[in-house]
Amino acid sequence: MNWATKILIGCTILLWQSAANAEPNGIGTNPQGSLGYSIAAALAKVMTEDGKVDTRAVGMGGSSVFIPQVNSGELTFSTSNTFEAIFATKGTGYFPGRPNPNLRVVAALVPFSVGIMVRKDSGIRKLTELKGKRFPAKYASMKLVKSIQDAIFKAVGMNDQSIRAVPVPNFVRGAELMVEGKVVGVLLAPGSGITKKTNAQVPVRFLSIPNTPEVKSSLSASLPSTKLVLVKPGKRATGILEPTYLVGYQYALLTHKGASNKIVYNAVKAIAENKKKLALSHGIFNRFSPKNMVVLMPGATYHPGAIKYYKERGWWPPAK
Repeated sequence: MNWATKILIGCTILLWQSAANAEPNGIGTNPQGSLGYSIAAALAKVMTEDGKVDTRAVGMGGSSVFIPQVNSGELTFSTSNTFEAIFATKGTGYFPGRPNPNLRVVAALVPFSVGIMVRKDSGIRKLTELKGKRFPAKYASMKLVKSIQDAIFKAVGMNDQSIRAVPVPNFVRGAELMVEGKVVGVLLAPGSGITKKTNAQVPVRFLSIPNTPEVKSSLSASLPSTKLVLVKPGKRATGILEPTYLVGYQYALLTHKGASNKIVYNAVKAIAENKKKLALSHGIFNRFSPKNMVVLMPGATYHPGAIKYYKERGWWPPAK
């Protein structure tokens, strides 16, 4: 064996070892049991199997933890939403003075709705009836949840001083306290695993947000790109006992500007072309429309690898 062959074999072994030891691309998201984690796990599956982009969901405390890690390149991806992408990039909202300029949008994913649910046996039917009641607040590791809760309260003339605020790190602990009878409710999504688990222990009811021009204007000012959506009772709408207005927005997938164009392109292609497989992982993807992966997000920027795929499909630029 000559020296050139030895070098070639050595380099091949090193490359193989490097590939074998390579860490998968993480999708930072909310803790296991949350809808965010289920969405990230479904994305990771198709990105790995169909896009050949080795990926896994990484459950963490909240977006205030994992989004900065995407900005710095410690994580390749994260779940997010349209208004959060704007807040985080510009350093506004619950990222005040802390811009994350390296964030890039990969895709808008699915319409999503959240609201305040209470114990069904609490007798509470209106948001304003939460006044003076023990309710989760602060959300130390989930500023997204705090921001949405604050916006809902503000829209109906309330704030943390209107309730008996019980500091919690996240909605998981809030739900646990509700089961224990230490708070009357918590902000969650009807389709999440935590909502289903909680409802199995203590039946719950989501409270409808008043559908008035004043409320809609207030929510829009607090949370750009959100809207009131009417959610009807159904098999997957745990806690929705009658047609109920909740806060609606688009879930999204983010990356950073240093992410490989090829990795992002392959990820987007795998997501766009595997709706059925995504829906098998979680029913929320039945609402997924590949053509709606491109939406206008003023202040946020799409990744070039994603733009390449969208141009190929004729979906770029986003409609105004």
